[in-house]
Amino acid sequence: MGCLSLPFKLLGGAALIVALAIGWLYRDRLAGELHRVLDFSGTGDAPSASGRPGSRALASAQSKVDSLNGWSADSVVLSASEVASLIGAGLDPSLRRQLDSLQVELLDGSVAVNAKLATARLPRELTGPLAVALREREPVRAAGPIRVARPGRAEWAVNSFQIREFPIPRDAVPKLVAKAFGDTTRRTILIRIPEGIREIRVRPSGATLLGAPRS
Repeated sequence: MGCLSLPFKLLGGAALIVALAIGWLYRDRLAGELHRVLDFSGTGDAPSASGRPGSRALASAQSKVDSLNGWSADSVVLSASEVASLIGAGLDPSLRRQLDSLQVELLDGSVAVNAKLATARLPRELTGPLAVALREREPVRAAGPIRVARPGRAEWAVNSFQIREFPIPRDAVPKLVAKAFGDTTRRTILIRIPEGIREIRVRPSGATLLGAPRS
């Protein structure tokens, strides 16, 4: 019986050696795949700090805001996609039409918007030598804090702006915003928001909306 089992033992040992050899040869690929799986399982439930607008996200955001007005919630937390949807729906229509591929990133205390912008809105005197090289649409990134200015309106105070990888000088950013909207007195971008929001607190994990104090 022992003699009969010997070939199977030898075959099993050979298979183990082959498996170990394959594992050694492809160790980098296997390690990368293992890391990907573990990373996914460990962070799959973590909210993303960036998101794009969409009809489902907008409906979800509006539903959460409704809970501030009609239910007992004192605050709600919006995801990046829900914030992007509210911003996309609340921007001045003339500006929104100039933005393609809008993406919102939640930062610590501020909101960043990445998009492709129709460069006709950019004042040439503020873009400097880059103006002659601008295409019809260019990727831009704008960032700054957002706050509730009055019921139904928020103000986004853009304090950094870049075209492609070229930043606009910080002190020129308010002038750029004013010129882009044809209003030399404006230093912020107005965004329509649902009424009932008293305060907005932005963190990478989400934007907390606080409702009006309850009597």
